[in-house]
Amino acid sequence: RMLAIEIYRWPISDCNGGITLADLVHVLPFQSVSAEAQEALSKIEFLVGDSATKVKEYDGVVRSLWEVNQLYEQFRWNYSELRRLVPCNRFDFLPDGFTSGGFGERTVVNAAFGNYVSAARGLVDRMQAVMREYDRGSEKELYKDYWKLPSAWYDRGGLYVFMYEIRNPVQHGQTVVSLARENGLTRVRFDLDQIADMRDYNTSTKLRSFLSKSISLMKEQDSSCCPYLCFRYTNMKYQELVLKLFCHFLDCAEPRIRAARRDMKKLLSQHGKAVGT
Repeated sequence: RMLAIEIYRWPISDCNGGITLADLVHVLPFQSVSAEAQEALSKIEFLVGDSATKVKEYDGVVRSLWEVNQLYEQFRWNYSELRRLVPCNRFDFLPDGFTSGGFGERTVVNAAFGNYVSAARGLVDRMQAVMREYDRGSEKELYKDYWKLPSAWYDRGGLYVFMYEIRNPVQHGQTVVSLARENGLTRVRFDLDQIADMRDYNTSTKLRSFLSKSISLMKEQDSSCCPYLCFRYTNMKYQELVLKLFCHFLDCAEPRIRAARRDMKKLLSQHGKAVGT
């Protein structure tokens, strides 16, 4: 026998003021609860059939939102760690001796960036997957509304594409952040020529297109230049886009979350004996 228990309240606010969610539902083996709890449970009504299905639907909706929020918090933490570990100024110059623990500068920079860009990709991909789930349980076209924003960024082929797609080569061991000495200082940047020449890894079509167009445009302006992207600004701008996408996700997900909560409240009002203390 399995037991579904509401453990605690977990409020989450969206970017426009907030919605309060009901409790998360946790499923536990019946025998794992205390004798006192088993006695209390013996006096309540157990939900079966359609009612049990509704509880599972509610559980799926809330659990998915909770998972997205966890990934969002991890993304924010990784961005703060990137700024702490790679404290470059607005011109991308690093202070001397910024590393600790005996690790080299290139190691620290690429490790911190790898964690950040992977956390971002994990959040973005999970939001898309959850919106597909919510769309199947809703009368509205939730996924279509959600997908308009990221697909517009992706089709534009700009910075969003570069940062989204660069995660895969990073995950496969490519060090994509370059360090160069200029005027006695260390400068950190994305060297596009180097990234375009990853010999042991086949980049995606979208990333290759971005690199080709960007390199061509930069060399049209100055044929002798080394085409690169600014490190600090690129990461800052991508963080802004991901935060905007998270707020958009909450707006688009709200109808499904509210519907699941209404169904749960209605179900419990019809089965008062299913609620025990």
